[in-house]
Amino acid sequence: MREKKQTKKFSLADFVWLGFNYTVSVGFIGNFAVLSNVTSDSDPIGMHVVWVFAVEGLVAGICAWAFAKMAKIHQSNNNGAAYIYVRTSFGKFWGIFVAFMQYVSLPFLITIQVMMLIRGAFGVDFVAQEVSKGHYVLPWYAANWGAFGDLWLDLIGILIYMSASAIIFGGMKLYRKLANGTGIVKWATAGFLIIAGLALAFQKGPENLSYWGENSHFSLPGFVKAFNSCFFFFAGFETFSTAGKNIINPEKNIGRGITLIMFISTIFYIVISIIFFAAFNSFVQNMNMGTWNSFNNKVILYGGPIIMIISSFALKVNVAMQNALYGGTSIQPMATEGYLPDRFRKLNKDGLPVRASILNLCITVLMIFVWLAIPDLIKGISLSLKHGMFPTINDILAYKQPFNISSLTEAASAIVIFIYAMVIAVTLKLGFQKKIKIKIWEWIVFPVVLLVLGFVFGWHYYSLVNGVITSSQDDFQSKLTGAIIELVFIISSVSFATIWYFTYYRRKYLQRMQTNPALQAKLDSEFVISDDLKYVTKDLRNEVIEYLKRNKALSNGQEPPNENYQTAKALLDNINGIYENLEKKEQENGENDD
Repeated sequence: MREKKQTKKFSLADFVWLGFNYTVSVGFIGNFAVLSNVTSDSDPIGMHVVWVFAVEGLVAGICAWAFAKMAKIHQSNNNGAAYIYVRTSFGKFWGIFVAFMQYVSLPFLITIQVMMLIRGAFGVDFVAQEVSKGHYVLPWYAANWGAFGDLWLDLIGILIYMSASAIIFGGMKLYRKLANGTGIVKWATAGFLIIAGLALAFQKGPENLSYWGENSHFSLPGFVKAFNSCFFFFAGFETFSTAGKNIINPEKNIGRGITLIMFISTIFYIVISIIFFAAFNSFVQNMNMGTWNSFNNKVILYGGPIIMIISSFALKVNVAMQNALYGGTSIQPMATEGYLPDRFRKLNKDGLPVRASILNLCITVLMIFVWLAIPDLIKGISLSLKHGMFPTINDILAYKQPFNISSLTEAASAIVIFIYAMVIAVTLKLGFQKKIKIKIWEWIVFPVVLLVLGFVFGWHYYSLVNGVITSSQDDFQSKLTGAIIELVFIISSVSFATIWYFTYYRRKYLQRMQTNPALQAKLDSEFVISDDLKYVTKDLRNEVIEYLKRNKALSNGQEPPNENYQTAKALLDNINGIYENLEKKEQENGENDD
């Protein structure tokens, strides 16, 4: 029976595979249209973005390391992750505030996924090809549906996305099968894009790399913009690590999993970036489709986009399902503690918060409307008033969008950076309190990373406001619209979380303390630092084993062993007994959780 129960949960391999699928895709190349193109008006840094990925991989890896340390000593078998860590050390308000912001980061990701699902594959802005200066043509698969074309394409994307999100209600077995299946399809089809990039890199590599070498200019504003934008592609583990109840041995596997995912992701981004910089000297926002325009073979010109449409569909279905899971597991802990009504804390037989997931889907629809439908309507009205219902390609392309892939990923990154900074702050606080062991190198890197995160977080909102102030007349409307929507969204989210805490949760908490203090004591018992004797024992065991090897080598394997060897062997036997007892208790607790 125990084995049957465990199959409902994700193993370490499942966790890494699903996490890698959730955070990584080939679509990140489209950001280079804004960050690297020489013609971009957003402080382009060219090929410098490659080493920015390396820096971000290091920073994100250190953040992942902090998450791993926290997972070992907190109640990681519950949903919440960063919420649990912050709530335990900084109290109820900051814990719930982080939980809310952790959830709020999802709409940015969902907006990007929905936008790229249909509009990114067929929209004029994404697929128009410049054949000569100022002259554009559309490929065979383009959907030029007039002034409101973006709105119609996004509505189709929303319908498909929400249908995929509903799969979570079919249970964990169906979820796992479809998540694995769509993940395999996504990477099998993405493999064709990588092969195409390699083919072009072999043909044009020296020429293009020489071009980027001459035209890549570093600047601080460009670096920070690239850092903020691309940091998004390392984000995700703070979201999928919330699903502690759906992971086998979460204290161990959450830390291992996110560290592995960060390492693999960094290598992937650097290698793919180099390939595509060698293949192209200019990028478009949707390189999944745009790559194939560089070939003359008709089979490739038609077959490539079809393969990418399949890949994009598989990717978005995969991410939609995972967002539905992680959105629910981000909401459920807030309901458990009373920040939301009690009905949202209930779990089904698979450990899934069904009602919380339904609430998540409703909020998702609202957020997509704010981030996509409203800008689409503004664009449609503006174009139709100036150029009629069916403007030309040039008229459509001349319209300055309030959001592009880069600006949306920057907005998402800012929230994620805040969450990561809070977890590192928790780690440092526990280190100062001597509640965890922090090594010398950790005392150095954690504060440095905290300063870096704080700087880029502040710079993002400074540049958002400064972009409106310094904008030209042509792009003032789009800059203002983008800034207003993002700032209003963030300010209203922060205000709602704060007001709701003091007007709803605080009142409910005081009432509970009077009527049912035992329940509050039980809830608070989930937010304590766990004793890490098991990990100390494991470290001691490894040290003794290494000593035994050294002793044997120094004594040339003499028989009988010397006195020190026998003493250390007896010590190892005692440590093994303690470790096995701790493992047994952990397994028993795991069965009770199931």
